[in-house]
Amino acid sequence: MTLTIVLGYFAVLVVIGWYAHRKVRNSTDQYFVAGRSLGSFVNSWAFLASLASGGSIMAAVGTALALGFPYGASLVAGAPVGFAVAAIFVAGPLRELGKYTVPDYFRSRYNSTIMRWAVPITIVAASMAYIVAQLKGASLVAANLLGWDYSTGIWVTGTVFVLYVSIGGFLSVTWNDVFQGILMFAMMIGVAVAVLASLDSFGATFITATENYPALGRVSEALPISSYIGGFLTWVTAISVLPHVIMRVYSAKNVRSARMSLNVSMLLFAVMMLIAALVLTPAAATLVPDLDLSEPDAAFLALTDHVLGPIGEGIVAGAILAAIMSTTAGLLMACNSAIGHDIYSRLLRPRASEKQVVRVASAATWVVGLICMVLALNPPEFLVVLYTAAVALLASSFFAPMVLGIWWHRTTSQGATAGMVTGGILFSGAFLLFEMPSSSEVLVGLPASFLVTIVASLCTTERETAGSSQPHRVSVPEES
Repeated sequence: MTLTIVLGYFAVLVVIGWYAHRKVRNSTDQYFVAGRSLGSFVNSWAFLASLASGGSIMAAVGTALALGFPYGASLVAGAPVGFAVAAIFVAGPLRELGKYTVPDYFRSRYNSTIMRWAVPITIVAASMAYIVAQLKGASLVAANLLGWDYSTGIWVTGTVFVLYVSIGGFLSVTWNDVFQGILMFAMMIGVAVAVLASLDSFGATFITATENYPALGRVSEALPISSYIGGFLTWVTAISVLPHVIMRVYSAKNVRSARMSLNVSMLLFAVMMLIAALVLTPAAATLVPDLDLSEPDAAFLALTDHVLGPIGEGIVAGAILAAIMSTTAGLLMACNSAIGHDIYSRLLRPRASEKQVVRVASAATWVVGLICMVLALNPPEFLVVLYTAAVALLASSFFAPMVLGIWWHRTTSQGATAGMVTGGILFSGAFLLFEMPSSSEVLVGLPASFLVTIVASLCTTERETAGSSQPHRVSVPEES
């Protein structure tokens, strides 16, 4: 029964992708931003589906049990605040800009050859790391609920993801995201109700959970406080620069709709994460004996197996795959737009037709997807640590140049480039070369990016005025 539900769901996704293909195959506006026609209802659920990844739903329980509730809470708290920051500081100016991608903003705001190449390349690298984490989650679902081996789960789910994104573009992703967002939210409510019905005493559950897992409620038991601060700061800043989130801002039909969608999705996401933290995590520690925390990302699946029957497990499998698919699809769009639009169309072949750009983006989806599938065959231990590091790289590199570029007209191209490069290099060096606590590397990269951007901008003069004296609008130079 579970396998039938999941395979049927896969078939629906591909059919939707093929239907969308008829509208997007010759139009970059349709392929990359769904014709800028999305209303608040559609985009609210699509925003939720884009951010509520496999890590948000599945890894939240195991991460809290293995690394402590304070660390999980710092990540959970950061994302809703990040939605508010994006709605206040970037949604309006970026939607008024009327472009497709994050690199579009930097190319329009700053006159920097380094940025034109470095921004899309950084987006592809960080998005691929994020996709690897999502593919691991998809394979865990397939292994635990469908009985597939890990590698089969990677290849089957990965191929479905790539197929419907490559043929249907952002329009296909959006249509699927609305359904996926609603399914995820309903699933979390349903699992919470089933879990509460299985508990003898909800209050006593917390006591039992902390007895079984002492690290659960202790500050600095598994990770230091710097990890909590870094995890929170990562998600506060990253929402404003995540490429698959910014593409949704561009796709909104107007500024008001973009801001409204961010605010509504913030509330929906907060409800889901509160359920995961306050209901599912202590319940898993109480109801499921001998949880195997050597694979912490499977803790949620063990809980659903304990409280649900086959039909319920099939729905849960579909909902988790929905979470994974929606985020993965958005990230694949970020990669194919960076390669097809920002590198091929803007840098290599500026006179390419829209049809050619769409074809290159579609091909890029397959190349990126296949590479990620191979990398996912040997993934890291914690989903949440991997994708938090990926978004922290984007935040360390892009947040300061973007926000300062919008709100401080004195920001120069030289200053923004220096800040972006400094933030990215320092974060990467701290992550790869030093044994720093998880999620704390952003505390090095992000402040340095702000400092260098400000100091370098004060020490340089823009040869061509790129900023605006009006903080609520972005004035951009005409592209040659």
